[in-house]
Amino acid sequence: MSDVLNNLIQLLKLEKLDDLLFRGSSQDLGFRQVFGGQVVAQALSAAQQVVPQDRLLHSCHAYFLSPGDSQHPIIYDVETLREGRNFTAYRIKAIQHKDAICHVTASFQVPENGFEHQSVMPQVAAADEFLSESAVLQKMAPLIPEMVRDKFTAERPFDIRTKYMNNPFQGSALPPEQFAWVKANGSVPLDQKIQKCLLAYFSDFHPLLTSLHPHSVGFLQTGMKVATIDHSIWFHREFDLNDWLLYALESNNAYGGRGLARGQIFDRQGHLIATTQQEGLIRYAPKA
Repeated sequence: MSDVLNNLIQLLKLEKLDDLLFRGSSQDLGFRQVFGGQVVAQALSAAQQVVPQDRLLHSCHAYFLSPGDSQHPIIYDVETLREGRNFTAYRIKAIQHKDAICHVTASFQVPENGFEHQSVMPQVAAADEFLSESAVLQKMAPLIPEMVRDKFTAERPFDIRTKYMNNPFQGSALPPEQFAWVKANGSVPLDQKIQKCLLAYFSDFHPLLTSLHPHSVGFLQTGMKVATIDHSIWFHREFDLNDWLLYALESNNAYGGRGLARGQIFDRQGHLIATTQQEGLIRYAPKA
């Protein structure tokens, strides 16, 4: 396991303060505020510490209320909403400086058999034919402000290969879609609790960027403000981040300063393993 992947897994292991209260460290990725994927993943980690062992996470919905501070830890307060025979639901409140920065609801289910159907996996090129995000960012290093250059070009916990790679400082027009192959940068335990937290973390990277594709702007361009408002994930089937997964994204709407993107995540065998939906702020106010 690479150091950066191990560091992420350790970041998702929370300190237990009380039966339903946990504390997690924060990670500075160079965005100033806490990365939303970290908050969702840590909230799910908190819920998984209290849920009965026979129940598996199948969905979560997060509302981001205010930017988190990447220089301070986050408290996670878990509240039981429902404890049924087959389903258990929690609300997890992420708190910094005594204020809630995010509310996450998560639902767990006892596994059962039932009807089955799914979307067909898109036909796209193999991972080795797509662009390596890390390699592209290394080439862009001279364009990245010195104060965040090391963070943007550092080794990542995931190997990500995308069909499209826009310049974050000067975007160009692209179709409102993205196809990203992803796998762990090293060996990940097969425990689905860990795997789902890692996938939740990763799933927040690309949706809003996809919403920007048709508008010829980069997310770090002067005058651009991008922030996740809400993020939802439905986990359908077991998966393994030690092998490639395909994140197929499309943005079907941008209006009123907000962008919407829907994603489907498939394994290499074509099984639909998760679905995501995200809306966020995409506000552009170029200086005159």
